[in-house]
Amino acid sequence: MAPPVWGQESDALDVPMMRRALGMSGLRRSVALDTPLGALLMRNNTYRIAKLSLAAVPAGDRKFSSSSAIGQFNSVLDIGHSGGTAFFLQTTARHVDFEVSDLLKASVKRLDLGIIAMRNSSAGNPQYLGLSVITEDNTGRPQFVDGYRIGDGVGLRLEGGAKISDAWAVSFRSEFLNWQGENGMNRPNLMPQPMVNPIDNGRMFSNVDIIRAANAFGGRGQWRTGLHYLSNQYEPQQNNFGMTVTEPFGDHERLGFFRTGYLQMWPLASIPGATAYIEANIDREFENNMDQFLSDKTIVSAKVGVNWTFAPSRQLLLELQRFNGTEGIRSRNGLLMTILLDDL
Repeated sequence: MAPPVWGQESDALDVPMMRRALGMSGLRRSVALDTPLGALLMRNNTYRIAKLSLAAVPAGDRKFSSSSAIGQFNSVLDIGHSGGTAFFLQTTARHVDFEVSDLLKASVKRLDLGIIAMRNSSAGNPQYLGLSVITEDNTGRPQFVDGYRIGDGVGLRLEGGAKISDAWAVSFRSEFLNWQGENGMNRPNLMPQPMVNPIDNGRMFSNVDIIRAANAFGGRGQWRTGLHYLSNQYEPQQNNFGMTVTEPFGDHERLGFFRTGYLQMWPLASIPGATAYIEANIDREFENNMDQFLSDKTIVSAKVGVNWTFAPSRQLLLELQRFNGTEGIRSRNGLLMTILLDDL
């Protein structure tokens, strides 16, 4: 079967058929959810807080339990066709609360707005390419000192994917965010006023997934394997007292992992339009320059959820998550709620 080539001529688009093909192949899930990015950022924050809290947490108690709650709105709306290409307006709004027990409380607000172009390959398989503007607002408050870290950023996200056969698909995403903010700490026993320093951070994230989808176990199964990478680069910093300030791991943080996992879905006969699912994943870090104070390189996770199509092109997803490090050093409980308005 010939591989898809972006830009070649295709048959007239059948958007409902394309929607079904994207859902069956796993590509719709790639468009809707930013799971790898969230996992990388939460893991990055846990590494940072592990070092920053060294004086507050005794050596024998170096275990890190965290929790996350994510609310998300995602819409992909058909805005027109040109030749054999359909164009969609993509909007994602997300709020994340993240907490490391007794050490950190953080929140993230993010808005993505962009255009996705989609067409069929010569083999009749859908392929897409999208570009979005992203904005993000972050607040972090450590619980072991009187301090804060706040800021916001603007950037771009490029994403794409293709169904390459009845069973196989591939997707990718890459983004860059220019983030600026400030870090403050109040230490009245040492300084007469809070210490404050500006932060200038260039954040890069990339991932690529290979997906295999097939009917299995009386429902639909998706096996997904991917590579996910995060890089944070910081400009030199100086606080309001003229002192040089360095980040916990210097001016360049690097974190990458491989993930492989399986998602199994079953329709719920008792609830029209509802699908129950379970998912299991294994992550293994291949690069990390932040693990001197917390080393737990392999994470296993389990997720259970329900996806309900409660009206045409309207979906609600609820998901419970559990993550555990194989060394027993860190764990996370998560809750995800997503509303989708969907012309895909």
